[in-house]
Amino acid sequence: MFHNYFFLKPLSESLNNELRGLKLLECFSQNRDEIILGFASAEKQRYIRADLSSQIGLFTVIDDFKRAKRNSIDLFQDLIDLEVISVSVFEYERSFQIIFEKDYQLIFKMHASRSNLLLAQNDQVQTIFRNNLPADLDIIPSELNKKLDVSEIHFREIDGNPKQFIPALGKEVNQYLKDEGYDNLSLSHKWSLMQTILMHLEKSEIAICPGEPPTLSLLPTDKEGCNTFNNPLRACKEFFDQFSRWKYVSQEKNRVLKPILSEINKTESYLAKTYQKLEQIETRRKYDEIANIIMANLHQIPKGAKSITLDDFYSEEPITIKLNPDHSPQKNAETLYRKAKNQQLEINNLEDNLAARERELDKLKKKLKELEQATDIKSIRSLGPTPKKATKNPMITPYHEYEKMGFKVLVGKNARHNDELTLKIAKKDDLWLHAKDVAGSHVVIKHQAGKNYPKPVIEFAAQLAAAFSKRSNDSLCPVIYTPKKFIRKRKGDPPGAVVVEKEEVVMVTPYKYEK
Repeated sequence: MFHNYFFLKPLSESLNNELRGLKLLECFSQNRDEIILGFASAEKQRYIRADLSSQIGLFTVIDDFKRAKRNSIDLFQDLIDLEVISVSVFEYERSFQIIFEKDYQLIFKMHASRSNLLLAQNDQVQTIFRNNLPADLDIIPSELNKKLDVSEIHFREIDGNPKQFIPALGKEVNQYLKDEGYDNLSLSHKWSLMQTILMHLEKSEIAICPGEPPTLSLLPTDKEGCNTFNNPLRACKEFFDQFSRWKYVSQEKNRVLKPILSEINKTESYLAKTYQKLEQIETRRKYDEIANIIMANLHQIPKGAKSITLDDFYSEEPITIKLNPDHSPQKNAETLYRKAKNQQLEINNLEDNLAARERELDKLKKKLKELEQATDIKSIRSLGPTPKKATKNPMITPYHEYEKMGFKVLVGKNARHNDELTLKIAKKDDLWLHAKDVAGSHVVIKHQAGKNYPKPVIEFAAQLAAAFSKRSNDSLCPVIYTPKKFIRKRKGDPPGAVVVEKEEVVMVTPYKYEK
């Protein structure tokens, strides 16, 4: 009810007592949608601080305000040094005015998201504070006063419709009437209840209640934690402070909340897709079972056969098996055993990834719950991402750098950087890796004197080579590796192209790095 006529009426009366006879000495803005008006006389000074943002129009009166030295702009300069004649509310309207000398009016249009400040002279609006509400320039101040017939005769003529009787009651009062069973009352009882409500609105204490957002009400309330005020200026300041604090905390929560929800959505999407992929692999016919069937029936498989139908002793049903006609039955079985091994490696890898992502999802949901319960800025910010410290003049390198068991692993960033990494940075005893037969980054493990390359380091570097290649989405990828001394570049070769004179191959799963 902060923008209700029945609150603005006593507020304007209090403002009239505070501001009448004072002169406007300064009027400026230093934040978007916020305006400050400074009034003073020889005996006292008062400042009006109005936040007319699109969310809600806020208003308060304070004793002092320190103007910022920068990012401040003067406004409504025609009013400077003019004396306040009076402050009054427009009848049954959500607006009030400060009347100055020379027939100037400063109109506070308190219409929630459409709140604005209008400067008028001689009953004509000259300029407005929020220029994104151009229709306010057409307002005629004298027409803001609503001439209402609030007699019982008129009330009966409109069948007790509260919205027609006094449109300025507002949605809170209309909802209160509905909750009191107003619609089911007789006309006489409706009139009696309406008079009771109007007396309450005229004389009630002002309640400020905490919430999301906090509320100001002139109606009876049983909410816990509410503070009541008889002075509308004190209530106005308390509401301004509570709402501003809630708004700031809410904005900070939303800032921290957005990346957390994004990570939760991405993690849940990854889990759904990966569980589906795992199910497909696990329900697929196992390669080692097919290999066992072949080995048990070698004598039945003719040389050069492209397929063979055999008895499946697992399902006791016939099974047709595709074969490579260029390979012997034993060789076909070996291929299937190798696929079975790779299939199990893929399953193990998927299960490890799923377990890690499940743990990550649990942490994110826990953080989300903590954020929902947080009420202060420090706690909220502690749940957000840690800001990265900027480094001065960072040295640009042609590679990404990783570390494994104390060994540095360098990954070229692009074709040109691959050449620089391999031909200029890598030494002859460094180990060089690359995904086999596809485009990708050069990878170099830096040599350490007196140490052999551990197998886990080679596999880690190979996983990086696979990840930074066209095979990054494959389940398994062959990666070649060799000392850098066996790498050379021919004249005229394009960037990144080299000749490998000697190589070994390792099969790995591409490393899942954050792109």
